[in-house]
Amino acid sequence: MKRKSILLLCALTTFGAFAQKNLVDDVEHSIGGFDVKLDTYKDAAAKILPALENAESKDDAKTWFVAGRVNFGIYDQCFTSMQLGQDIDKALMGKSIITAYDYFKTALPLDTVKQTNKDGSYKMDKKGNIKVKTKYSKDIVNTLVGHHNDFQIAGSLLYELQDYKAAAQAWGIYVDLPTSGIADRDKFAAPDTTIAQIAFYRGVAAWQGQELQAAVDAFAQARKLGYDKKDAYDYAMNCYADMGNNDGIVAIAKEALPLFGDEDVQYINIIINDQVNKGNFDEANRLVEEALAKQADNAQLYNVKGVILEQQKDDEGALAAFKKAVELDPKYLQGQFNAGRVIIKEAVRLQSENESLSANQYQKVRETQILPLYKEAVPYLEAAYALDNTDTQIKNLLRNIYYQLGEDTKLDLLEKDL
Repeated sequence: MKRKSILLLCALTTFGAFAQKNLVDDVEHSIGGFDVKLDTYKDAAAKILPALENAESKDDAKTWFVAGRVNFGIYDQCFTSMQLGQDIDKALMGKSIITAYDYFKTALPLDTVKQTNKDGSYKMDKKGNIKVKTKYSKDIVNTLVGHHNDFQIAGSLLYELQDYKAAAQAWGIYVDLPTSGIADRDKFAAPDTTIAQIAFYRGVAAWQGQELQAAVDAFAQARKLGYDKKDAYDYAMNCYADMGNNDGIVAIAKEALPLFGDEDVQYINIIINDQVNKGNFDEANRLVEEALAKQADNAQLYNVKGVILEQQKDDEGALAAFKKAVELDPKYLQGQFNAGRVIIKEAVRLQSENESLSANQYQKVRETQILPLYKEAVPYLEAAYALDNTDTQIKNLLRNIYYQLGEDTKLDLLEKDL
């Protein structure tokens, strides 16, 4: 009885393996005609799934090769319909070619079979290496090369559907295939400039999908491949900002500064602020003076200079820098705010220092030193308020000024606007 059970088990195991291989053969046969319909491919894609998991068939290159052909067939049928102006399932079209690639990628290493002699020993070539043979690899490589541009199309379709993760995946395949070693670079018709641009799009899709590290890597790849436009740096900095990675932001700013520093002051600002935060004031001063030597009319640089000087307790020098900033650009909000703020800061300091004086003495200081400072601050803070009447800091400073100066009408108008 026991022997029969063992024999039955062996028979069932063999039958299971045979059944899975038959399934693969059946699927291959179903897509072997010249006029295979989309529904046939879709049915075949579902039918072959068990063979991809079965222990007896999942290590067979043919299983994955046939599954890949099926999914390329789905893509090709959808593409033909799209060219004819017919409605298509864009998600199915885009994802099927990604799935096809994954299946082919699994098939390739399984398709490498070591050749043996009759006695079971390995056949060797003249260099002493084991001879290998393949059955499906040539077709796989030719199909991937022939469909290279289709991965770019699939990425665009998936991005349009806001499936950003899948779009990044499709564009990533497009970018990586020519240098993957699967075929010589010259087999792929895409120019380097196009590949670099798609690498950038891959980064944008990954960023949209909140895959921030993948996005950073894609933007770096795009720049390495020759996509040297400003947005490749700015997007990368935004990703690092979302990640809370200040070192990454500074590194990108340093990379972008020689290329775009003359048109965008944000890069030198970031680098200088990093030095200020680290307490490296001499280096920060050197950098801002070097930048001002090239852009003497840049209001933002003077504002940065003012911040550095204020950090070094030189409020007088800071105020001069802030005033220079608004002189160069009266509509520069940060400069107007900082100029008014530093003046009020001095007024508050004088109030604190003299509060122990007698009433008469304090009143004299107030009229001759403190109130003039508040009056001096008014035009700067009012200009800042005109530029942004929603900023609570600006409103609070103005409220204090109007109160100190007894400007009841202005105070009432401000309170109504709060």
